[in-house]
Amino acid sequence: MRALVIAAGEGSRWGDYQGVPKHFARLQGEAVIERIVRLFRPHVEEMIVVGPDERYALPGTELHIPTHLPEFYEADKFACSADLWNPEGRTLVLLGDVFFTQEAARRIVEFDEREWRVFGRFGPSALTGTPWGELFAQSFWPEHLEEHAAALVRIADLRQRKVIGRAAGWEHWRAMNNVPDHLMGQHIQYERMVEIDDFTDDIDFPADYDRMVKRLPRRTV
Repeated sequence: MRALVIAAGEGSRWGDYQGVPKHFARLQGEAVIERIVRLFRPHVEEMIVVGPDERYALPGTELHIPTHLPEFYEADKFACSADLWNPEGRTLVLLGDVFFTQEAARRIVEFDEREWRVFGRFGPSALTGTPWGELFAQSFWPEHLEEHAAALVRIADLRQRKVIGRAAGWEHWRAMNNVPDHLMGQHIQYERMVEIDDFTDDIDFPADYDRMVKRLPRRTV
């Protein structure tokens, strides 16, 4: 299994809060991205951090500084690492700004179906207070690579034609479910998703981080 930690976005919504990229924001005494490495690295043969510079060269991982593909819009964070997708085994894509609980990491690693899946929360979280759904990870195999890439091309085309307002993880998931164009911008539940609804959550804005600081238990979860 090869794990890709995606952390090469601009982070414009985070700004320069706390003087560090959001991936290095600390929760429960540990940087978010370092927690990802600690939880997942023992269970994968390879871990590659897709990051913008040498700050992301973390122990036990390989750093890949990508060439960005602006024609993919927001989906660039997935498309720019396409040459790292595992042609011989499972690829696990982990978003580098997610605080994963130990239980969520276990469920993702131990998912044993040979299927393309996203892992996330479809709706709001009563635990973290986040008022919307979030996606945390993807899992796929060599037989899914062509379909996976075609879905990224499709959502980039829809974004370019202004059929959808963005081309990110949710749009990719809908494309992988063959959702018709006119429904691609609507938040409707489909298949190919494993629900994780605990303290696992994404950090995009400073308010997300501040809310997590207040709500997370003191013990490691």
